[in-house]
Amino acid sequence: MALMAQKLVRLSFLVAALVMAAFVSACGTIATPEWAAEVQETQAALVATADHLTEIAPTATPLPPTNTPTPVPATPTQLPPTATPTPAPPTTAPTVAAPPTALPPAEGASGDAENGMVVFQTSHTLPDGSAWACASCHSVTADQLRLIGPGLWNVSVRALDYGVSDSAEDYIHSSIINPQEFIAPVGEGEPAWALNMPEGWGDVLSEQELNDVIAYVMTLHD
Repeated sequence: MALMAQKLVRLSFLVAALVMAAFVSACGTIATPEWAAEVQETQAALVATADHLTEIAPTATPLPPTNTPTPVPATPTQLPPTATPTPAPPTTAPTVAAPPTALPPAEGASGDAENGMVVFQTSHTLPDGSAWACASCHSVTADQLRLIGPGLWNVSVRALDYGVSDSAEDYIHSSIINPQEFIAPVGEGEPAWALNMPEGWGDVLSEQELNDVIAYVMTLHD
């Protein structure tokens, strides 16, 4: 609006100048005509109009320049460091104890204990026609399980307590060849043996097999 008022003022002066120039050229002399007062009033009106337009023109409040927001750099998300797994210690395989079947024979024993175990577990037919295996009547475990006859675990130790032989080997040998010569006592509170050991083993077993069985029985100890 202010720019428009300035243009109106300039236009009014231009019009006045043109009118005066035309009048001078027509009359040849400059005189104060009657219309000069009207021209001045017109100019004054135009100036007042321009001033009024300038006053009423809205003052444009300059807006502050919009600041372009500076992009904030994205903060990279820091992942926690991956923990390196600690390798587990190698698993040690448990040691499996071998069954107590390979104990060394007691001092003074002869024969092959391994073969004696086979003979001990094998059924043999005796002269009376009955078939028996040593293992059928005698246990060989540390719990001294009672079968038909006494258990043979630690018999190499108990034999000397009986006082019937000078060595455990002699006691075992005599118990096989002459089973009725000495009957092992029963434990306290236990019933008597239901059967006596049959005879005839000296006729069934060879001397080597007999020595092998003795060697095996001598391994049955703590």
